Amino acid sequence: MLRNHGLLTVGPTIPEAFSAMYFFETTCAVQLRAQAGGSIGAGDLIEIDAGVLRTAGEQSRGATLSRGPGALVWPGLLRRLDRLDPSYRH
Repeated sequence: MLRNHGLLTVGPTIPEAFSAMYFFETTCAVQLRAQAGGSIGAGDLIEIDAGVLRTAGEQSRGATLSRGPGALVWPGLLRRLDRLDPSYRH
C-alpha cells in the first residue's frame, strides 16, 4: 500500500495479480467499515485466530486445486468482458 497513492499489486500472472488486487481492496474496505462502526476503538479490532486462517488457506488451496484464486476466476471474467466489449482483444 502506497501512502497517498493507493494499492499496488504484482503477481507471476495477470490473473494472480488481479485476484490479489481484488482481495486486497476488498479487505481494506471491510476493515474501514468495521472501524467506522464506532463500537470498536482504533487498534481494538479482533484478530482472527491463526488456526482459522490456516484452515481457510487449506480450504482455498483445495477449492482452487492449488492453482491459486486467479486461475479459476479469470476465464469467467474474460467471458464477461467479451460480452460487454470484445474490442479489448485487438
